[in-house]
Amino acid sequence: MSNFMKTAIAIIVLAVVLVIGYRMMNPEDATVGDAVDSMMEDAGDAADAVGEAASDAMGAAEEAAEDAMDAAEEAADDAGDAAEEAYDDMTGDEEEAVE
Repeated sequence: MSNFMKTAIAIIVLAVVLVIGYRMMNPEDATVGDAVDSMMEDAGDAADAVGEAASDAMGAAEEAAEDAMDAAEEAADDAGDAAEEAYDDMTGDEEEAVE
């Protein structure tokens, strides 16, 4: 599990604990049942947000990997072209020296 996911889960758990604590300490705001309902709703919203963030992160990682592969292919092509050009230059010089 990535550090991002661990951090996100820790933040969600902390938020849920804080909401429950606040609701329990201020009973005039809500009953325990309302607090639990609210907590469950908040936890669901937080889980959805974490899932969306993880999905976005995976998409970004995929794009970065594809870009890296494209760059590596281009670099390999450029290196091959440069090597071929250097070889042609070297063999061309030898042919001129022989003549």
